[in-house]
Amino acid sequence: MIKIIQITDIHLVPPGTELRRLDPERRFRDCLEQIEAEHGDAMAVVVSGDLTDNGDRPSYELLRDILADYRLPPVYLTLGNHDRRATFSHVFPRAMDASTGSVQAQIDLGSQQGIVLDTWMEGEHAGTLCRRRLDWLAERLRLDPRPALLFMHHAPLRVALKRIDQIPLLSDNELWETLAPFRERIRHLFFGHMHRNVSGSWRGIPFTVLSGTTHHGMLDFQTELIRDTILDPFYAVILVDERDVVVHFSQVRLHWDATSRGPGPTNVAVRENSAIPA
Repeated sequence: MIKIIQITDIHLVPPGTELRRLDPERRFRDCLEQIEAEHGDAMAVVVSGDLTDNGDRPSYELLRDILADYRLPPVYLTLGNHDRRATFSHVFPRAMDASTGSVQAQIDLGSQQGIVLDTWMEGEHAGTLCRRRLDWLAERLRLDPRPALLFMHHAPLRVALKRIDQIPLLSDNELWETLAPFRERIRHLFFGHMHRNVSGSWRGIPFTVLSGTTHHGMLDFQTELIRDTILDPFYAVILVDERDVVVHFSQVRLHWDATSRGPGPTNVAVRENSAIPA
């Protein structure tokens, strides 16, 4: 059985600063410490976007330094709406795909393949896959007959959360036209962006949305604002064999209470209304 780890929406900020009363670095490190201790047998770790909160160089440099502190399976990064591709490329030049100028990768998973897609769109919180990125995807699927797991930040569907549904992957039809000839080999889609754990199917393809390591969005079908609750961070443990795909959500207990900065219970909820995009 193949194991893959997904992490998403880590929203790093420059060292010494906070985000919404949280310490994104500590929360991310708590996940990596557990992954290092318990999941060294994974074939890959995919971090599916919103690597930083503001796309600034100090935050990308912090990400580089954090990853260097742990013994991890191969790590694959891609971008979300809070990232900046040009700034990222200066700190992680080897993560760039030269043919598309984006952060995409094909992962060798033995009998399977993983495909990481870059849905970042400049100046927007919605996402897109341009023609070059879609052609790259089609070429990977055409040349490699193995079943595929796809990872990206934005999801090409609506989930009845009003604010999230305003900023989806806009090129949903174009993505479907690219995948349709290979439909029988697309085993599962993995997304971030929503700050909730969500699952279902899109045009018959199973999908999983992972909440991530920072704030968690509340289940609210009424307001167009994003309402947050502070939970311990999540990462996903994905298990794949020739027949099945299983996704476990691992909720990591923090070293300290995120609001008090001292020893105390975790899963402390802090509710707020925010017009800030996910």
